[in-house]
Amino acid sequence: MSLQQWGGIAALTKAATYLFGFVLFFGVLDTSKYDTPELSLDFLIQNRDTFFLGYIVIGIIFSLALIVLVQTIYQRFKRFSPELMKFTSVIGYIWATIVLASTFVFLTSIEVIAALYEQDPTLALTIKQTISIVVNALGGGIELVGALWVLAISYVGIKHRVFSPLLHYWGLLVGLAGVLTLFSGLSFLIENPFFEVTTAIFGLGQIVWFIALGVILIKHAPAGSPDSYQGQTSKHSPI
Repeated sequence: MSLQQWGGIAALTKAATYLFGFVLFFGVLDTSKYDTPELSLDFLIQNRDTFFLGYIVIGIIFSLALIVLVQTIYQRFKRFSPELMKFTSVIGYIWATIVLASTFVFLTSIEVIAALYEQDPTLALTIKQTISIVVNALGGGIELVGALWVLAISYVGIKHRVFSPLLHYWGLLVGLAGVLTLFSGLSFLIENPFFEVTTAIFGLGQIVWFIALGVILIKHAPAGSPDSYQGQTSKHSPI
């Protein structure tokens, strides 16, 4: 199996982790009824194992698949724009790193919070809120890093007609939504409903983008080693 096919599997895996995360955290672990910090803490303690396993999927598996996909995209796109793709790869690896970091922070904090909850619930609540800020900052409160990665890929794809234009223009839209999450904390925008959903737009949009990208990479993988990318003309997928 070629690197590009592995990259296609990685892209589909990433889409699956997004879908899993939406189902788990907005369905199974719906916290909308636990609207106070104290109730939220109780809910976390009661469902700690489910949270733990969920973060393994959306954090660790997601990041490992991203590393494979970053390498695949670099090999596929580097002949079109070598310097920009070097930058893009670094951005992709940074994205994987910060998601892993936020996941490890959360996973290691659960045991500490649960132990403190039995002794000092107030202190446990304070630590949970602090950890939540760190995890949210690194793991998805601001989607700028992932958005820049998608935007750069989409720009090179459009300029050099690498894959389907529809895929790349969709990537621009998704990337723009991710960039806008940077500004959602501004006081005069914080109540704007559009900026409140930019993270969801980025996540849901990426599901479609990853699925389409994964199918294209698998179906249109060149034979041989990564060097076989060199000199090939691009062929648009109907996707």
